[in-house]
Amino acid sequence: MLQFGYNTGVINAPEVNIENFMKDVYKDRYGEDISEEFIQQLYSVAVSIFAIGGMLGGFSGGWMANRFGRKGGLLLNNVLGISGACLMGFTKMSHSYEMLFLGRFIIGVNCGKCQRNFSRLDASLASLRSTEH
Repeated sequence: MLQFGYNTGVINAPEVNIENFMKDVYKDRYGEDISEEFIQQLYSVAVSIFAIGGMLGGFSGGWMANRFGRKGGLLLNNVLGISGACLMGFTKMSHSYEMLFLGRFIIGVNCGKCQRNFSRLDASLASLRSTEH
């Protein structure tokens, strides 16, 4: 559950750095400055796309648990987490803020699936623990 809490809050602290990065990329691409209003819209997309991915991941998490089992679903879900993290990690190197959006979306899907599968796994483990006594 670390991923969910971390990725929800991590975007707020470096807001100025992310906005400056987007301004630099836009100026390099198009040769003109970007308006503050458009920067705020881009930043809003970067923040909110995580929640959209989480919603979609939550919807498909049940299918994944049924198909691969709860533990297997969580293990496979790590592929999404790693790919989203790589996309976000290479955003600056590739000079593309779209990679940040895609990485945040994929991490959102990862967290939605994780939330769904973990809660189902935790419930089944809790029932096993209560019958052991």
